[in-house]
Amino acid sequence: MSSLRPHRQSSAIGFYGFIALLVLAAVVSQKARAGEIETGAVLTTEVDSLVKGGLDVGFSGLSNLDLTAHWQNDSGWEAFGYVLGDFGDDFSANRVGDVQVTSNIDCPDGWRLFEAYGKKTFGDSQGYVMAGLINLNGIFDVQDNATVFLNASHGIGVDYSQTGPSIFPTTGLGLVGQWHFTSHQTFRAGVFDGVPGDPYDDKKFVYIKLSAEEGSHWAGEYQYDFTGGFVKLGAWKNTATLDRLNGTGTSNNNGGAYAQAGFTLAGNDDRGLKGWVRAGLANDQLMAIADYVGGGLVYTGPIRGHDTDQLGFAVAAAHFGTPYQVSTGETLKREITYELTYRWDIRDGLSLQPDLQYVQNPYGRTDIDDALVVGLRLKTDLMALR
Repeated sequence: MSSLRPHRQSSAIGFYGFIALLVLAAVVSQKARAGEIETGAVLTTEVDSLVKGGLDVGFSGLSNLDLTAHWQNDSGWEAFGYVLGDFGDDFSANRVGDVQVTSNIDCPDGWRLFEAYGKKTFGDSQGYVMAGLINLNGIFDVQDNATVFLNASHGIGVDYSQTGPSIFPTTGLGLVGQWHFTSHQTFRAGVFDGVPGDPYDDKKFVYIKLSAEEGSHWAGEYQYDFTGGFVKLGAWKNTATLDRLNGTGTSNNNGGAYAQAGFTLAGNDDRGLKGWVRAGLANDQLMAIADYVGGGLVYTGPIRGHDTDQLGFAVAAAHFGTPYQVSTGETLKREITYELTYRWDIRDGLSLQPDLQYVQNPYGRTDIDDALVVGLRLKTDLMALR
């Protein structure tokens, strides 16, 4: 089976990179006249079972540990550090065979410095600038109404994630700015290391390597908020030169765009029914996935007395471009994943989430039977349970 895992060159953080991070931390800390540090520790454990279809029927265990520290003061300065620990099998790659990945914590084992940045907020939170190791998907292409779902495409569309940007589980250096033009309009833009590293190299804790050959990654997003919803329009471009899939030379026109709309159908922000849709395009001359469309519905507080529980249904569909299909010699169908999930908030800091996903045409292939995946996730905020 062909793989979408991008070729990545990486290197462990060197002496100068380490010094640069120390200098950044020192600059931020020197701005502190008064401030406080908040720490966090969240453990997510999950058992996923491929009931039928796919590549290999069976189950796998996944776990993810998030360790964070956040400092800020009254003058608008902040510093944030985030360490990831991930353990378990490559469930989608080894069992399901899908391209969109049924679990958003499914990744190669390892400890990684996920984020480490300084941030300065201006005015009355009208804008900010931040620099350091940054998770692009914490800022761009965030599907606000889809956070309850486990499928990775509802975190960032596969049309975008296939390019290997600075996202989970491996990030790179970035510079990001945001500005609220009005109470309804926001624009954010950023530039990132074009190749943030190789998540399959578990020997490296941090990746910093900047080179003209690997290029840079640029992203911009406009957001318009209205009563009960929002619209987001985004675009991205990676400047690295890549081989065209049809073998006709190279190109540095690796870019794409996406659009989102979120809306409230009933109730309010705290309880009720919300929905969203997202669509994205990529350059099919260079990327395997040509386009993607997804969306769904989420009901918060479906049971009286469980006001923060969430029940959701979502659909994610990825289409393989013609050049990629020709290059592999295969005729690939659209991969469509249907997800039904329920998150039960047992108490503050503790939730249990059964999840059901049906993957139609895993990796677009007709020789792989549709896959049925049953999962159960336990999420524990270790600080809240002290």
